[in-house]
Amino acid sequence: MHRMIPTDLWGLTMRVLGVNGWPGASHDGAACLVVDGGVIALAEEERFTRNKHAYGEAPLNAAAHCLAEGGLTLDDIDVVAHGWDLPKLFRDRGLDWFADDADALEHLLPKALFPRTRDPRLTFVNHHIAHAASAYHRSGRDRGAILVLDGQGEDVSTTLAVGIDGAIKTLRTYTPGWSLGYFYAAVCEYAGLGYDAAGKMMGLASYGTPQDLTFGGAFDFTDDGFTIGVVPPDLRSTGSTDEETATIRHWLEHLEKVLPDAPNRSARHFDPRLGRYTKVTDRDPFEYRDIAATAQAALERAVMALVRTLLRESGETTLLIAGGVGFNATLNGKLMRMPEVQDLFVQPLAGDQGVSLGAAVWVAAQEGDRIQPMKGSVAWGPQWTPDEIRRVLEASGTAYTEPADIAAATADVLAAGGVAGWFQGRAEGGPRALGHRSMVAVPNPEQTRDRVNVRIKDREAWRPFAPSMQEEAAEALIGAPTPLPYMIVTTPVTEAGAAVMPAVVHSDRTTRPQTVSAEVDPLYHRLIGKVGEHTGTAVILNTSFNGRDEPVVCSPRDALATFHRLPMDALALGPFLVRRPDGALGEDDA
Repeated sequence: MHRMIPTDLWGLTMRVLGVNGWPGASHDGAACLVVDGGVIALAEEERFTRNKHAYGEAPLNAAAHCLAEGGLTLDDIDVVAHGWDLPKLFRDRGLDWFADDADALEHLLPKALFPRTRDPRLTFVNHHIAHAASAYHRSGRDRGAILVLDGQGEDVSTTLAVGIDGAIKTLRTYTPGWSLGYFYAAVCEYAGLGYDAAGKMMGLASYGTPQDLTFGGAFDFTDDGFTIGVVPPDLRSTGSTDEETATIRHWLEHLEKVLPDAPNRSARHFDPRLGRYTKVTDRDPFEYRDIAATAQAALERAVMALVRTLLRESGETTLLIAGGVGFNATLNGKLMRMPEVQDLFVQPLAGDQGVSLGAAVWVAAQEGDRIQPMKGSVAWGPQWTPDEIRRVLEASGTAYTEPADIAAATADVLAAGGVAGWFQGRAEGGPRALGHRSMVAVPNPEQTRDRVNVRIKDREAWRPFAPSMQEEAAEALIGAPTPLPYMIVTTPVTEAGAAVMPAVVHSDRTTRPQTVSAEVDPLYHRLIGKVGEHTGTAVILNTSFNGRDEPVVCSPRDALATFHRLPMDALALGPFLVRRPDGALGEDDA
């Protein structure tokens, strides 16, 4: 079901293939096809290779999907836009770069996999500009203050900018050594969660009590931002493409001196049950909850000072956010409630997968295209027809039924206490499953959280879950009718909300909601409504459809493999329903 884009309008139709990822030197590889300012397709490489974050992988499968979805080849593409200025990055660090763009393009998208008679133009977009463009150009706002926060780009880690009438102007930046992303990663590592587990630490933080926000004098919070005393601001690595390792090392050495708890060391041990090596820590990371709470509070204090400065200097009241730190939903919730912020848009593809989108729309805007705003969905990935799904089911020997109404049949499973996989339509980009590749349950009783965390997803019991609710139910549950379609901002819950969805209310009495509209996602909206007919409230628990340490499922085969491996009760695979052979609902499998 690929759409065919006219190819007889050459010169009138602008086709840009945005990419992130580079062989051996990247993470979160992705590709995005933008035609005449609209997103035709976007996919992440990890969904195809099944290697979480796709470390060091070029976006080969992702790019092939995007081209196939548009019915195009590289011959039809005007520009390949990469979300990093790689020539600058490599040359600044004394690393070899290619003699010309043709060699660089061949290294990224080889002719053996992408046959072509001509090379499209290859453009390398500054990383933070790509992040900024993903937020500004897709926000639907003509103007706004832009804050980019991540580990680092080529030579900055934080960018304060403003977007007005299609142009992005940088106001100030922070160097990689003073990266808030790397600070947070260092504390994650110290607590034994792993440096790339920021989402886990955000959840852990609400269980703890903040202590010294300066971390023994490492931070100095100022009226207009912050300074960091333990990492040289001009830190520059040689022979490496970033300052991540050196910056985190500086932080870890300091934390070991000033924190009361020693670092939570980890080692890899072979787990016969899983048949692979896993990381085992000396102590339960939950014991580091106060340190996590302190890091979260320090991050919030620093960023809120940056936001006040940015809004004051730009004269704006609209705040647009991108960069990996933008996934910190707790922080985003605090920003949304700042009196200075009248309008907040957080790019749901805030991490580096989003610079494939950002680079593409930046180039398209430069060429004069009018960029189409986000419409409440990031479902731009692969999809399968019912006949294709049926063939997969029959080839696997899996028993299934075809209910007249898959939403009603799945709702019956959930109402009986079951947990189901929900695989519908196009795959989504980003780390949040938003009703296309989800694991769903009724968010009551509270013990459902423990069952899904510990028994099904094999992860820490303290990890929070999020609700998907019909837009119409939002005011009663979270006290605000504002659409929040991307599950990227936390909000307080009402008394009524706490009573009916305890499995998705975090220890600090907040939740990370997804409001679902019938217009954007009619089938998922219908599922939630059918559950509401059983429970009295149109809300469900929604978590990503994946097991521990694996990417969100992409294909029907992925979904079946994960369903058969995890003790779930049912799987809604397109219009088909697969159930456990014993039909037991809501019971823990031994």
